[in-house]
Amino acid sequence: MKAGELIKEYRQKRSMSQVALSDASGIPQSTISTIENGSTPSWEIMKKLAITLNISVGDLLGTEEVKN
Repeated sequence: MKAGELIKEYRQKRSMSQVALSDASGIPQSTISTIENGSTPSWEIMKKLAITLNISVGDLLGTEEVKN
C-alpha cells in the first residue's frame, strides 16, 4: 500500500475525518486529501501524521503490518 492509502486506513480506523486529522495535526485538510489521493508526503508531514495517529513512521511506509 502507498502512504496515502495507509494514512486513510489508519484515520478511518480511528473514526477521524480529514478535518479532524487536520485539526489534530496542524496539516491542512487539502494536503491530507492530496496525500490520500496519491501525492507523496514530505518526511516532516509523515512524522506529524504518525504522531497524531499514534503510529510509527514505519507504519505509514508500509514496513509494519496495519494494526487496529
